[in-house]
Order: sequence, then C-alpha cells, then structure tokens
Amino acid sequence: MKQAEIKRRQIQMAAVILQLVTLAVVARLTGYHGAAYVTAAAEAFGVLWLAGCGGLADSLGRMLRARNAKGQYRNAGRLCRNTFLLQGFFGLAGSLVLLFGAEWLCRSVLRIPYSTLLLMILSPAVFLRSISAVLQGYFQGEGTELPTAVSCLLRQVFLLGFALLFGRMLSDYGEKVSRLLAQENFTAMYGGVGVAAAYCVSELFVVIFLAVLCRLSRKPREGFRQDGMRAVDSLGDSIRILWAARGWQWVTELLVFLPLPLGLVFLQKSGAGETVTGYGVYAAGFGVLCGVCVSLFWILLLPVCGRIMTCLRKEEQRFARSIFQGGVHYLVVLGAFASVFLSVMAPQLAAVFCPGQEQAAVKMLRGGGVTVLLLALALYFGKILSLLGAKLLVLGAVGIADVVYVVTMAVFLNAENASAAALVYAGFLGLLVLDALLGVMAYRQFKLQPDWLQAAVIPVGAAAVAGFVCALSGRMLTAPLGALVTLLIAGAAGFLLYWVLLLLLRNFKEQELEVLPGGGLMRSLGQLLRVFP
Repeated sequence: MKQAEIKRRQIQMAAVILQLVTLAVVARLTGYHGAAYVTAAAEAFGVLWLAGCGGLADSLGRMLRARNAKGQYRNAGRLCRNTFLLQGFFGLAGSLVLLFGAEWLCRSVLRIPYSTLLLMILSPAVFLRSISAVLQGYFQGEGTELPTAVSCLLRQVFLLGFALLFGRMLSDYGEKVSRLLAQENFTAMYGGVGVAAAYCVSELFVVIFLAVLCRLSRKPREGFRQDGMRAVDSLGDSIRILWAARGWQWVTELLVFLPLPLGLVFLQKSGAGETVTGYGVYAAGFGVLCGVCVSLFWILLLPVCGRIMTCLRKEEQRFARSIFQGGVHYLVVLGAFASVFLSVMAPQLAAVFCPGQEQAAVKMLRGGGVTVLLLALALYFGKILSLLGAKLLVLGAVGIADVVYVVTMAVFLNAENASAAALVYAGFLGLLVLDALLGVMAYRQFKLQPDWLQAAVIPVGAAAVAGFVCALSGRMLTAPLGALVTLLIAGAAGFLLYWVLLLLLRNFKEQELEVLPGGGLMRSLGQLLRVFP
C-alpha cells in the first residue's frame, strides 16, 4: 500500500463516519421506525449494487495501472470504454429491477411495505453509482487517488445537507398525510423518501464532478498508436479479464455485507416485539456508535498495514513481524477501552443517542459492546491476509462466519421474548468465529505465537479498572449534571487513567511506540511518569 492509497482509504473511512452520522440524524428527523425504513431500502440497494459493481473501482484501477506502466495505452483505453459500457448496462438493469421489483421486495422479502416508495426513488442511484465507480477506477488507473477520495467525501457531505433539506420538507408533507389518514407512519415514510431523493441528487453531483474532472485532466499519450500491441482487448475479453480480476473481492464484499439484510429479513419473519422500531435502534443507535469507533480505529491502523507491506517488500521479515504484533496490540488496547466504555456507560449513551428508546439501546450496548473490538480485529487480520495474497482464505473465513451468524440468529429469534438484540448477540458469535479463523491464519503467515499477557490480559485488566471508574462516575454525576456532561467527564477521566495504567505496567515497548500512531505522545507521557528513559 502506497501512501497515496493509505490517505485515500483514510478519507473513505472518514466518509463512512459521516454516513453513519447522517443515519443518526435521520433517526432524529423521522424517528427510529423511519430510520428502519431508510436502512431497509439502503440494504436492498446495497445488495443489488454490490452484485453488479462490487470491487469494481479498485480492480479496474489495478488493471489500468498495469497496462499504462507497460505503455499499453490503447489497451487501457479500450478496457476503460468497455467497462463503462458494461457497467452502464448493469447499472441500468439494476435500476429497472429495483424500480419494478420494489413492491415485491419490500412486501414479501423485507416485510416493510413503507420502504417501497423509498426504494423506487432510490433506483436511479444504482445506474449513477455504477458510472461513478468506473470513473473512480479510471483515476486510480492514472495513478491518482485524490479524485476517488474527494468524491467519496463529497457524496456524504451532499447527502447530509440534502437529507436535512428534503427530509424536513417531505416530513412536513407526510405529517399532513398522516393527519388526514390517521396513520402516523406516513410522516416517517415521506421523511425517508426525502433521504432517498437526497442520495440520488448527491450521486448525480458526484458523477458530474468526476466527469468534468476526467474531461479536464485527460491528456494525449506519447506513442498512443505505437504501443506494441497487435490487437486490443475486445468487449468479451474485457468482461472476462475484469471479472477474473475482481471475482474474489466481489464475493468477499458481498458476503461481508449480506448479514445486514439477512438480519432484517429474519427479524421481520420472527415477528419479535416491535421489530421495525427495534431494527431502527439497532441500525441508527447501536450500529452508529460501534461503526464510528471501528472507523476511527481503522483510520489509525491503515498506516501500520502500509508499513508492514513496505518491510515485506524490502525483505525485512523480522521488522514486519514486530509491526504486525504491535498493530494487534494497539488495536486490542483501543478496542478494549471502547468496548468497556460502551458497556458500562450504556444508560448515558442511550439517553444521549437513542432518546425514547433507552431500554432497547441499553440492552444492545451492554450485550454487544465487545463487537467494537471483534470487528476491528477482523478488519485488521482480513486486510493483512488480503495484502499477503491469502484472499481465498479470507473468503472462506467470512463465509463460515456468515453461516454461524445465520444459525445463531435463527436460534435466538425463536426464543421467548426475542427482540432486535438477538442480532447483536448473533453478530458477536459470528465475529468471534471470524476473529479466531483470521487470527490463526494471520499469525501462521508470520510464523508467530500470540503474546497473550502483553497483547490481551494487561489491556483488558486495565480497561476493567478504567471501566469501574467510568461506571462510578456515571452513578455519581448523571443526576446532577446530565448524561452528556457525564459522558465527557467519565470518558476523559477513564481514558487518561487507562493509558497511565498501561504505561506504569510497561505494557508498551519503546520499539512499538516508534511505529504506532500517537507513539510519540505516549512516549512523552511515559517519560513524564519515568517509565521510559
């Protein structure tokens, strides 16, 4: 991974955080049943788009770079044009499927009929997103990651702005319809329609931005007609080469995403309690909190992955192993505190982020706070294995974890008093299996044994002590100061105490601090505490 790619992926993760914030805003605007309508439509859209365009931009970018590096400019140009035609066809077909199949999908499969209009409004975005993916792949093939990164960020900025504008306007209209028909769900539904329209408009702006940038940045190639190629790839050759290059990534991305819509389908089929509102809390409450934490961790860990691959390219195996172990240790340290904090401060977090649905949110956070640590580790192990070329192993592990998730989810949802929290518990078990499989394979690739004491026991013990302090602060401060102020004070005090404990216990080696994000600050704190010379 080059520095430009690392920066691009970090910006993409920042865009994911903004997307999660948008979902939380939608929940405040339309209620949690409205957030469930939006999430259901987004998941149906996501499955269809991944089925046709999963892994497209990265795969196309790699293929174009390889051809441009060899001077095969005619072949690169033909491949790009053929891909544009192919994905344009897939995108148009996907949009038509979503438009005409929306009612059947929402009523018979997802069992949320109020998402039908949202899905129909969202259908043009399949075509637009397919076009933007090809344009992103073109820029990555030209060796520049900036347009892709900027377009991902712009998409979420536009979405947040237009969602607030259209969502509020159509919510007001939906409120009038609800009063007229004596049915309150129309307010949330029309608010969701505003969000779907906002996404389409945002995607249109992204396509225009990329197309204009492509037009302005194109320049003639030297030797374009004398690239040494007797023949260029036909449309059939382009399809075959493209699908062969992106096959594993396409299937892996689809399997990673699939548990989300499957969870909704199983939950609706079980009829467990207030399923629609409960799923809204699961997605826009629990999911947002966990997703923001994991995204922040991944932004910090991406440079570590880049350093590992740099060392391996230089054949510095020993240093690569040290950095890999340091990355695992650093991730456990961050994830352990976040998991404990989400669990012990669940009442305060629920009061701030899930008002009106505190009981359901507390149940999810207390039972699934450790999801943050497990998901972050799975992403780290999976990324390292993919970079090392063990893509099929990652694919197999994800498939096994999905099976475990589906089986355990079916069992939990068939129990008495089942609720959307069953998705949290099933996700915990699925991620536990995924971490075990990926972790064993990653350590075997580096021929290492885990250092359980330094990498797990000490951080978890220190996190438990810090969590006790946070819980005590919550009990003492919530009543006089309120939930938000309590979260800030308890979080700051617990986090500082946690790092002081880790340094006093000499949990970090000086070599680790040299390569880990924030290592210089931790070293300065360690010198202040006279832990390091």
